[in-house]
Amino acid sequence: MEQIARLIKNADSIIVITHIAPDGDALGSAFALGLAFESIGKKVSVYLEEPVPRMLDFLPGKHLVVDNTDGTWDLAVCVDTSDLNRLGKGSHIYKATLKRVVIDHHTTNDMKADGLWIDKKAAAAGEMVYSLMKHMNIKLNHDIAINLYTAIATDTGGFRYSNTRSETHLIAADLLTFDIPFADVAKKVFDTVSYSKMELMKKTMQNLTLHCNGKVAVSWLLNDDIITVNAQPDDFEGLVNIGRNLEGVEVSLFLREEKPNYYKGSLRANDYVDVAEISSIFSGGGHMRAAGFSVEGNLQDNIKRIVAEIEKVL
Repeated sequence: MEQIARLIKNADSIIVITHIAPDGDALGSAFALGLAFESIGKKVSVYLEEPVPRMLDFLPGKHLVVDNTDGTWDLAVCVDTSDLNRLGKGSHIYKATLKRVVIDHHTTNDMKADGLWIDKKAAAAGEMVYSLMKHMNIKLNHDIAINLYTAIATDTGGFRYSNTRSETHLIAADLLTFDIPFADVAKKVFDTVSYSKMELMKKTMQNLTLHCNGKVAVSWLLNDDIITVNAQPDDFEGLVNIGRNLEGVEVSLFLREEKPNYYKGSLRANDYVDVAEISSIFSGGGHMRAAGFSVEGNLQDNIKRIVAEIEKVL
């Protein structure tokens, strides 16, 4: 952390990057960093390849967003990303910047950086950003607090997932002192569903099958299902949990067809299976209880292959 703080202090211009299709932790952490750097006089931008997701459009910091890779910066700060490929076009910025920092909490990370900070115990990258700001004596404010609270709340499932620690609650308690609308945040990110997502949820439930004596739930969406409802990237958030929340299920597998015979896979576990290890078999990664990967080929063949690996662990 001290090494990263020194790199930040020595940089006049900073670009903050996170993974494509950013979730609450990625975007909240990126905006919090951007606002923090802005508050200490840095020239700062946040690179996003896609528009801000509808469910996160309340987050302060959108004025910092750039959507092109033109320009030069003294320092690139990559947050909540364990794989260079997950940066999309942002990887060009990362590779071209002279000094680079990575702040991440995934159990699988192969990034190279001048300042590499990986904390696998952190419930969210937002926790690490909070700690960094405290270490650098950067003052928190209302806008930064909303971003950090959203980051932590989303990656802990509203403080319900097993990654939640006592430190998580202590950080959240401190953020609440900045009079943030935490009830509105929870409603926006957990309870508000678009019509297109509702249709995807219905289709996901229709496709759901159980395997391994009910311990594995498998669901999927085909590209036609997605195009028909004009789905947005954030509409897929949480669909894998439909299977995970079923009584008796330990592992949920969700496959989304992005193009013919190419699937984005998500894995969630409830209690004891390390899905990051299973994802790594398919060149993916993530956390012990939440991970992702991509596969090519026939849908049913892929399901058989992946379920076979899950069954070995079960």
